[in-house]
Amino acid sequence: MKMKRFLVMVLGILVLSGSAAFAGDTDWSKSSASPVDADNITVFGLIYSPSPGITYNVDFKFNGTSLNFEPVLSTLVSVDESKLATADAVRGGLLYDKWWTVNGATAPTGNHPLYPAAGQKSGADTWRCKECHGWDNKGKDGAYSSGSHFTGLNGVYEARNRNSAHIFGKITKHNLTLSEQDIWDLAKFIKEALVEMDKYINFTGAKKKSAAGDATLGKALFENTGTGGGQCIMCHGADGTAIKFDGGTLAIGDVANDNPWEVLQKIRFGHPGSSPMMPSAVMNGLSITDQINILTHAQTLTKLVP
Repeated sequence: MKMKRFLVMVLGILVLSGSAAFAGDTDWSKSSASPVDADNITVFGLIYSPSPGITYNVDFKFNGTSLNFEPVLSTLVSVDESKLATADAVRGGLLYDKWWTVNGATAPTGNHPLYPAAGQKSGADTWRCKECHGWDNKGKDGAYSSGSHFTGLNGVYEARNRNSAHIFGKITKHNLTLSEQDIWDLAKFIKEALVEMDKYINFTGAKKKSAAGDATLGKALFENTGTGGGQCIMCHGADGTAIKFDGGTLAIGDVANDNPWEVLQKIRFGHPGSSPMMPSAVMNGLSITDQINILTHAQTLTKLVP
C-alpha cells in the first residue's frame, strides 16, 4: 500500500515504528507529516526534549519487509521554535518578495531545481517565493491559477496553520541562500502576517481586481506624511506618477488596477531594496482596513496606459 494509505493510518504506523527508535518520552501530539515521495515521509515538530521550544524534524522511510515507515536518524534536525517569537514578519514579507535583495546574497542564476516545467519564467525570477506561491499567497488556487505566472504549485496561505517546525523545515528544503534568521522571518510572515486577500479584492465578476475599500479615506492616508499615515505621497506624488515602473511605462495607478495583490503586498511590507526605504503599513501600525483603503485610492490614480 505504501503512500496510498490514508494519512491517519500512516501516522499510526509512525507512532509504532518511532517508539522503537526514539527511546524515552516522545510527544507526537503537535507534530505534522508530509509525504516526500512513495517511500519517504517527513515528520515535523516532534517533541523529544525537555528543552522548551525545541522540536525535531525527521524523515521516515518505508521498509518493505516490516511494512512500516521507519525513522532515518541521519536526517534528524532540531528546531528551536522559540525563535519564532522574536522573528520579524515585515522582513519576512520582503524576503518573500525578493530574498537576495534583502539579505545581500548573490542573485541566483539559472532556474530553481524545483521550478515546474510548466512554468513560463526563467532565471532569478524562479527563485522568488512569490513567483510560485503568488502575491495573494494562494498559488494555483489564486491569482496565479492561469496566465504567465502559473506553475500549478500550492500557495502558502494554508501553511499558516502548520506548526512552526513544519514551515521552517519546508523553507529549508528549498535550498535558498537564507540564514536561520531569514527562515524564521519568513516563517513568521507566513504564520502570523498573511491575510485573506479575497475578502478585500474582488477575485471574479464584473468588479474583478477592484479593491473593496473607501477611496476617500484612502486618499487621506496616502497623503498623510505623519504618524498613522501611509506616507505614500512623499515618493509617489499626489497623482502616483512620480515613480514609474517597467521602463517608465507604468505608474501606481496602472499597477494597482492590473495587479492589486502585488500593490497590497508592497503597501503592507514595503519594496525590497527601495531607497529611501518604502514604509511598511504593518510596521507603522495601520490596520488591514487602512491598507485596503490606500489600495482603493491607488486604483483611482493616474494611469499611463489607457
